[in-house]
Amino acid sequence: MPRPRAFDEESVLDNAMNIFWSKGFESTSVQDLVEETGLNRASMYSSFGDKKALFLRVLDHYSQKISSKRFAKLRETADGRAAIIATFKDTASQSCADGRHKGCLIVNSGMELAPHDAETAAIAHQAFRRVEDMFANALKRGMDAGTISKDKKIRVLARFFAGSIQGVQLMARRGADRETLDDYTDTILAVLD
Repeated sequence: MPRPRAFDEESVLDNAMNIFWSKGFESTSVQDLVEETGLNRASMYSSFGDKKALFLRVLDHYSQKISSKRFAKLRETADGRAAIIATFKDTASQSCADGRHKGCLIVNSGMELAPHDAETAAIAHQAFRRVEDMFANALKRGMDAGTISKDKKIRVLARFFAGSIQGVQLMARRGADRETLDDYTDTILAVLD
């Protein structure tokens, strides 16, 4: 009979997520993961596999925990225009809160690994499509409510917004200040007019 785990899996994934998010995949060592999660190497390997397997679990964990919250207004706000504006404003605000400047783990990972890692590229592509679809749904709601002009091309604009939200996150990662992020998001949102 297998022994029950002596650790909280969500806490381990949160801690591993934080170190990967801060340092990236390549710069995070197994020792960093051991120190950050509190697991010894044997427990980490037996529970999560190698560093890459843990990283892929972390990307899924991030998508469910962080991305889901980040785009909640985009999915749930009845007025699509208000949802899009709030999503960009919140992303700009949260991206540089407390001096974190971490950006988005999936965007960061896609930039770092996607050119030479098919699994990460697929995850980044799926994440982009999910965000694009959420923007498309919000645009449709805005058009139906009359807050967004019906002459806008939904899919083209949804792709633009999905790429632009990544731009906000990348700018934050490189250390852009709040004023810069606000100027950038205001310019993006002007296409709604």
